[in-house]
Amino acid sequence: MISLERLIDALASLLETRGYQVMLSATDPTVLTPRRLLAPDCLLPVLMRMAEEIWRQRAGQVSFGLAIDPDRNALCGQRLRAVHHAPLSLLILCTDQTLQSVADARNVILFEALEQHANTLCAVPASQPTPV
Repeated sequence: MISLERLIDALASLLETRGYQVMLSATDPTVLTPRRLLAPDCLLPVLMRMAEEIWRQRAGQVSFGLAIDPDRNALCGQRLRAVHHAPLSLLILCTDQTLQSVADARNVILFEALEQHANTLCAVPASQPTPV
């Protein structure tokens, strides 16, 4: 299992290195900080679910073992609790591919574009770890 703090650090570094800027809308110039965006109750569960789907499409029936729980106080209504079965490098690569798919020429990512891409990409529910 990957430490969520380690995952958040690596993804924050990806956002900063690539120069991605995530904005609420084209009319709201507020740019959200990478650490806030990547909180387990913010975009992290959505990005991990999208990364899992990208990998599944390329590798077949593969599960990252995402533990995602409903959370009515979370930005997207869900909270990521754990990633059980994927190496950090694969998570970063698949997340980067996701972000490249929705970023414009200036590397700006609008929530609306991210939501549309997520709805298109993720037609099936997220994987869940098998209880022991």
